[in-house]
Amino acid sequence: MNQLNSLFEALLRACAVVSGLVFASAAILISLNVVLRNVGGVTLFGLLDAVEYGLLLATFLGAPWVLSKNAHVTVDLVTGALPERLSEPLSRVTALIGFLICASLLWYATDAALASATRGSMIRTAFTIPEWWVLSVLPVSLALMCVEFLRQAAAPRSGARQATGL
Repeated sequence: MNQLNSLFEALLRACAVVSGLVFASAAILISLNVVLRNVGGVTLFGLLDAVEYGLLLATFLGAPWVLSKNAHVTVDLVTGALPERLSEPLSRVTALIGFLICASLLWYATDAALASATRGSMIRTAFTIPEWWVLSVLPVSLALMCVEFLRQAAAPRSGARQATGL
């Protein structure tokens, strides 16, 4: 089981690295595009479309890692005030609710990606690409988040209670 956890955490880290590289590339390429436009009057063809797809990819690939680190936005006014003996079961319940929500979204995202692939739908912008390429990142992300929510439901972090900004 420890080996599976280690492999899963390595997969989440790889997703986070890809996400970070996409954000960094977008920042560098947008800056380069601004310089090229102001200096030479030329722009990088298709950059804005590539950045849009990159932002989608980076956001959805980064989300499971953020969830695993408990670094997402939380409203913990209730759970922060509860004693540990009550907050732990509540954490398990909220993780199961998160799993159910992600599982339902996973169902619909997978259905949409498969329907798009079956229809052969294409996106025509600066690039012409199959629509399912863009849609496929959602099921991957949601599946990873389902696994992470189940891990949190099975074993909530004892150190999950952190000081808040309030």
